[in-house]
This record gives sequence, C-alpha cells and structure tokens, in this order.
Amino acid sequence: MNRARRAVSACAAALLVSGAASVATTQPVAAASHSSGFTKSETITRTELVNGKKQVVDKRTVTLHVDDTTDLEGRQEIGVSWSGAHPTGGIVADQNSIDAQQEEYPFVLLECRGTPSRVTPQTCWTQDWSERYQDSLQTPYPPYRLDAYNTKAEDAQVYGAPKKLPKACAYLPAPTQHWVPFVAANGHVYDGGPAGCAGQPPESQSVGGSALPSNETFGVTGTNGKGTASFDVWTSAENASLGCTQLVACSLVAVPVMGISCAAPKAASASDVAACEAKGAFSPGQLAPNPPQGRDDLAVSGSLWWSASNWRNRITVPLSFAVPSNACDVVNSSNDVDVYGSELLIQATDQWAPHFCLNHKLFKFTHVQTGEPEAVNLLTTGGAEAAFVSDPPAHGYGKPVANAPVALSGFAIGYAIDGANGQPYTDLRLTPLLLAKLLTESYPADLPVQEEDPALANNPLNITLDPEFQQLNPGITHGVDASEAASALLALSSDSDVITALTTYINDDPTARAWLDGTPDQWGMVVNPAYKGIKLPVDKWPLLSDFEPTEYYQSDRNDCLKNSPVPFLPLVAAPLARLEEISEALQFSVAQSTTTCSQIDGTTVGEKLVAAGRQTAGYRFMIGITSIADADRYQLQTAALQTSADHFVAPSDDSLQAAAKLLTPDKAGGFWDVPYATFESSKSAADAYPGTMVVYASIPTKGLPAQDAHDYATLLRYLATTGQQPGRGVGQLPAGYLPLTKANGLSDLAGYTYAAAADVAAQNGKVPSLTGNAAPHARTGGSHHAGHAGGHTSPSPAGDGSSATAVPPAVVPPASGSTTTEPQPAPVIAGPPAVLASIGRAVRRSIGDGAAIVAIVILLAVAGGSAAPAIYLLGRRRGRW
Repeated sequence: MNRARRAVSACAAALLVSGAASVATTQPVAAASHSSGFTKSETITRTELVNGKKQVVDKRTVTLHVDDTTDLEGRQEIGVSWSGAHPTGGIVADQNSIDAQQEEYPFVLLECRGTPSRVTPQTCWTQDWSERYQDSLQTPYPPYRLDAYNTKAEDAQVYGAPKKLPKACAYLPAPTQHWVPFVAANGHVYDGGPAGCAGQPPESQSVGGSALPSNETFGVTGTNGKGTASFDVWTSAENASLGCTQLVACSLVAVPVMGISCAAPKAASASDVAACEAKGAFSPGQLAPNPPQGRDDLAVSGSLWWSASNWRNRITVPLSFAVPSNACDVVNSSNDVDVYGSELLIQATDQWAPHFCLNHKLFKFTHVQTGEPEAVNLLTTGGAEAAFVSDPPAHGYGKPVANAPVALSGFAIGYAIDGANGQPYTDLRLTPLLLAKLLTESYPADLPVQEEDPALANNPLNITLDPEFQQLNPGITHGVDASEAASALLALSSDSDVITALTTYINDDPTARAWLDGTPDQWGMVVNPAYKGIKLPVDKWPLLSDFEPTEYYQSDRNDCLKNSPVPFLPLVAAPLARLEEISEALQFSVAQSTTTCSQIDGTTVGEKLVAAGRQTAGYRFMIGITSIADADRYQLQTAALQTSADHFVAPSDDSLQAAAKLLTPDKAGGFWDVPYATFESSKSAADAYPGTMVVYASIPTKGLPAQDAHDYATLLRYLATTGQQPGRGVGQLPAGYLPLTKANGLSDLAGYTYAAAADVAAQNGKVPSLTGNAAPHARTGGSHHAGHAGGHTSPSPAGDGSSATAVPPAVVPPASGSTTTEPQPAPVIAGPPAVLASIGRAVRRSIGDGAAIVAIVILLAVAGGSAAPAIYLLGRRRGRW
C-alpha cells in the first residue's frame, strides 16, 4: 500500500500520557463577563461485517467540553477537553504538525466553515494536501474504500478527483485515489492532490514558516481516555480562505478517530480486510519513531479523519465571532484623529474600535502603536496630538496637557513551561532577583560560554539549575534541553513604559539591587560584569555582553558565527520589537534565540543565523514579558511575582484592585503614582500585583484644532464611563483590565478623565486637579463578572450624532473643573436582532460570504444610523514575528 505523505522534520518527543497530554491548558487572568461553554456526549462505535452481519468491535461514550464559544477573536485560544475517547498511540512531538496525522486514534480538532448541520470535510481547514488525499498502487481496496458507511460514489476506485487534471498532476501513477477538495469562503475549490498539484489555499503555503502554526490539532488522548488541548481560533484576518467572521458561520469539529468500520466486498483480499480491521501498530501512549511516516496502521490514523466512519462520529460546536477591529479600515470619515502609544491598550482598543467607527456622522480615531517614550516625544514636539502613556514625563510636555486615566492593567510575565511529568506547569513563581538574572545575560546558556568565560564559569547554565528557582518551582526538570530559552527573559528591543515598570520593580528590591551591584547570591551566582552597577529604572533594556566563545565559533560547530562573529549572549536574549510578538511566541512556544546556523546547500552562500523555532510539547520552556490583557486573550500562563519574603501574587482582578488602593496622586506630575517600593515593604500591599500600571490618554488642553478637540473630548467621556463596562462585546472593556469604577476604588481616576474632557473640548489651557472630581455614574460593575446594568435612554444633549445616549439612574452634574456641559455616556447598542439578521442575509446574497469585512461594515453602519450611539475608530498598526 502506497500512501501519499509529506515528510516534515520533527524533534523526538517523550510525552508522558498517563492522563491527558497535549498543548498547554491555561486559566484566564480575569474572566470575561459572558463567557459561554459547550458540553456534549456522544456514543460512538466501530463495526465490522462478520458473516454478513454488523458486529460492534469498539464502543465508547465520548464527552467533549469547550470552555468558550462566543464573541471569539482571531488567535484567541479556547480550552478543549474530552473524556471517554480511545487512547492515542504513535504520539509525535507537535500535535499541530503535518506529522501528527500519523498518530493512531487521535482526537482531531478542526475549524470548519458552516453551522453544525452544514459543515463538511470540504469546508474544514487542514494545512497540507496529504491530509486530504490518499492513493494506492498495491491494492485497489485500501481501508478507506472498504468503509461500511461510504456512499456508492465513495466506493469508487477514484473519488473526488477534478474532472480535468491540471498538467502538474499528469504524472499520477496510482489507479486508486481519494480526493477531499477544500472549498474556500469565496467559493474557489482547491482540489489539492499529491504534492498539491491541483492547487492549495494560499495560507497553506506559509504554515510553519513566517505565518502562524496551523490551528488544526491531532489531540492526544491519555490511557485514561482523557485529553486536553488549547485550540487557536482563526478569523478571516488569519485565514481568508477559511473566512470565519460575524457573518460567516464556522464551527469547531471534533473527530474522535475510532478507525474504519469495515464492509469488505468479495473482490477484496484477506490482506485488504486485515488492513481495514487493523487495531493499531502502537500501544496507547507509545511514541512514534522519527520520522513517523508509514509506521502507523492507516485504518486508525488521523490521516483518515475525513472517512465516513470517522466523520459520522464527529461532535460539532457552533462558534460566534466578535466584530473585528479592522472593520473600520474601509470606513471613510470627515475627520481622522490619532493617539500614539501604549501596547497595553491593544485589546481594549480592539473592542472599542467597532463601537466608535461605524457611525457615518462621526470620525475615525486610530491607536497608533508605538513605544510610550516615543509617543511622549511626539506629543512634546508637536508630531502627535495625543498619546497613550503609563509614565508621563515628570517635567511635563511644555504645554498644558491632561493625563486622563483610561485603563488600569499592567505587564505580566508569561510562560510556556512543561514540568518533569511532561504536563504544562501552572504555578510558576519568580522573584525580582530571578528576573534580574534573566535580563542581565548572567546564565551562560551553552557550555562553551560557561567553560570559556571566567566571569560566568560558576553560574548555573540556565535558570532551571539555579537553586533559588528550584526551591520556588518544584516539579520542573533541572537542566532542560531548551537551555538557551531558559537563560533569558524574552523582552522588548524597543523603548517602553513596560520596561520602566519592570526595572523599577527589580530596582526597588534590596536583594536584587545588591546583586546587581556585585554581591553574589547565597549560592555564589554573580551578575554578568557587563551589567554590574547598572542604573535602573530604564525604558529600554540594553544588551551589554560582548563575549564570544572561540570553541563554539568554529566551522564544525557554527559556521555562521565563525564567518561573522558577534557577541553570543545577545543572540540568546533575542528581544522582540512588540509585546504582541512576544505573546505570539509564547502562545505557540516559538523559541527566539538566534544561534542556529541555517545553510541552504552546506556552503556559506545564503547562510544565516535563525531562531531556534517551535519547541516540542512536553519539553517546552519559555518565559517572556507581555501585557495582562494579551495573556488573557491568548490564554498564556502568568507567573506570580514576589511581593514579600514568602508571598507571591499573580495578575487578577483582585490583585489589581489591591494595587489600585495604593495609588497616590502626584500633583506636581499630574498623574497617579504606582508606589512599587511599597509593594515589597508594606504588609498592606502584600496582595497587590507588582506589575500594575495605569494607562493615560495625554491630551493637550490648548492648541488643538477645534474639531479634533471636540472629538478627543467625546472619546474621553466615553472611556470614563460606558467604556469601562466589562465584557467582550463591542465598546466594552475586555478581561485583563480593572474597570475605573467606585467599586474598584478608582472613581477619582474616572472623574478626572470626565473632567479633563471639558478642558480638552474648551481648549482653555486648564488642567483639572487630581482630586475633587465627581466621578461619572458609569454603567458597570466592579469586576469582569459583572452583568449589564439597567438605565434608560434619552436624546443626546451633545449633538454628536448619537440618536440615544445612556442616562444613569442618578444623573451626575458636570465634574468640578469642567467648563462646559457634558453629555452622558453612550450605551452599548447592537440594534434589533431581526433587522441585523435581515441585513446580514441581504449582504451575503449580494456580495457573498467571502467579503466579510465589507459585510460587517455595511451591517453595523446601517444599524448605527438608526439605533447605535456615537462611534469612533481605535485601530492599530502592528508587526508579526
């Protein structure tokens, strides 16, 4: 039997699957307000035809649970778990790789276009032709042709082939063929075939390269019948061919592979029947050889997920999607205003954007992502009208500027670490000293550095060999294979207020400060001399090590470094330009250390240093700095940071609220200070998260054009009120942010922002006092579990295009310091469901499902004209790793 396969390299794995083994399952930082789950049980069977009678050879009751299915965003990870499935054998290292289809009895997870009643294998995304095509030279009756549940057409020797083969497929030698074409959202049919000769979707060409790893998952079921996976949801922004949007229905399809139910025709040989009835070449939990191709029993492998026997056992989960932030890209407006700065606000501006942009009477407001220090400079010099910052300049901007609080969130230390048992580690604890060690290139990372650099000779090779780390984090392998990734904190290469906050936290710890100044830790580890005495805080972390290990810089070890030597440890650190790039690397466990020499033909032509790449499940070790909101959206594990000798605090609503109580107004600077030193010295601060940060909209109160001033003021009013309502809906505040409300002790901050809006609108050169501002009565609860509050609507007094605006139960008068009458905040309104559904159907009929973004714009713009409030655009510009 000859089966078409595509070989890809994979690291050897040794997953332990006594229970569930798969991709890391994680807990969100803070739960969204209306998260919805899905649970369903199905009894599934495998049968054989014995003496003309159907006989059940395997029967199982499989229960599937998905933790979130509504208002999904692109790249959002959802937790999937199951029980009762057949244990998996022939396990490969990466359950998202092409090789994973060779696993026996995998629990296959696919994202498919269509509702549960309409999905077909032809609308399910897979990354490679080999998962949709099979052929045979040896026999006309391979297992998939003996399937008892085949239609008459599927019993044919050639099934699904294009009517006219393209020239690229002219070499086809196999008389027996089974094709499963992929139908794209725009209706284009990609037939695939061997080596993709009849065409593949464009997204499949770059999977595993510069694009995202595939979200298709061949999940591993443990010997107890249970398994888990984190499934990465794609929208049309990540995969246009799949095309999932608010208007294009998609589903998560789980296919618990049980094997082919065989019904052998008389013409089939005994060996054909035996191959169809095969029970597996691997024992449950057994690892696959490398490479795994052709070692498995095809009848029970993931390669036949589409077979009638397996497809009939599927469990289908309907998914719904949030309005995408890029819905505003095609909207024209009479006025555009920008705010430059903070990455901490990306998840919030993503949700605020559609609420603001789609009312044709209003304007676009773009969040231009830059480092906060750069944004401060632009605002100071007049290159920008406004900035999102967390560390406003103490000396001011040289003009009257209100630092209006719009969010309370912070940085997180995210990680992807597997414990010694091969399972995701979920209780990482870090101290300021450990973070200082990771940042200062003080772990040698590789033996040549440790052996040749006398300054680091006695330091642990990586953090897993550091006694301090071992004491705090039992259950992690001492001396992991991913030594380079375990020697550095994946950090930012650009300037950022996040780096200022992190290095302030480190600097305020006496033990870390003493170590940076040259005092060895209690086990004798010393700081890399290049960093000894470094002054902190800084807004950009420097890479100072200049050591080059001569033994490693040889043609037989690393030809790239021999020919173009550079300092080694900065290559290990390999910082990235954006927090979201770090989040993405952690989400997919893509190690960034650029120490691997890539040679195309074994010569120096085209050789270059490349990143280490995706780590093997069961052996992952990565730690990086990210935002709390990113960690929540992408379900990243986050470390608990030390606040006192034996106390560690992770980011959560409660720990952010505890930190909020410590904020003190800095009247000279015009902002609220986060007293990081207090976090470690005060017992009252023991439960406060030390990564807490306030994000301000810094906007001048003098010198702005009148229209821009009006627009910025309208934005501030919204962000101080309705924009603080927690949830995943349009215009709401996503998880990872603590609402600026009285219940959270933040009414002064919201009141200041509301008061600042008046001075911004008036351009009177005034800046409100940090105290004494009446907080607006926002329709929001005190946590991310809060539901929708009541209230009523009335005509907007602002004349800003809103047809209705929320009036709180008790109308609050203008805040002190205001010089104009302020409109009340606008509610979150979606429009009548019947109207929206009707518009959606009309849009699909007129332009097709593939035009997702345009359809959303039309739908919401029409709704906005009749029932929606004022809408602005807060988009963003960003890069990818």
